[in-house]
Amino acid sequence: MFKFCCLAVLAGAIAAPAFSQTDDLKSEVLKHLKTSRDFTVKVAEAMPENDYDFKLTPPQMSFAQQMVHLASGLDYFLAAFSGEKPNPPKPASLHKSDVIAFIKSQYDKAINTVSNLTPEQISKTYKSPEGTETGADLLLGLLDHSTHHRASGEMYLRAKGIPPPEYEF
Repeated sequence: MFKFCCLAVLAGAIAAPAFSQTDDLKSEVLKHLKTSRDFTVKVAEAMPENDYDFKLTPPQMSFAQQMVHLASGLDYFLAAFSGEKPNPPKPASLHKSDVIAFIKSQYDKAINTVSNLTPEQISKTYKSPEGTETGADLLLGLLDHSTHHRASGEMYLRAKGIPPPEYEF
């Protein structure tokens, strides 16, 4: 019995840092997701409605498509946690008000999903089209993908002579 108790205490001591690290990661991701949501909305609001179909070059996505792709990507990165195939909704249209509403709803859904992740889900390894990734990899990829497409949106603003909103971290 003494050996069992010692092993149980040792196992708990070893697992505690891992759970603490995943809780810390989850807290950081949530903080950055909230900032990302607010900053992405500001970028989307900065583009005039009549320029939502603007493209830097013909093969690129329009500004509206960039913003929708960014918001839809949240579902792609989080789908693995539920074991379902990603199937993000689409905005009602590519008009400014619908795109902004879509961005807000997708971010709020992502924030809710991440809020409910367990340390085991964050530590687990998942299969993806790119190979295998841990839950932590998926969360970091989600933030990176959002940053990449938001920065593209900022370039669209600059090309139109519109200064992008002040960077937030």
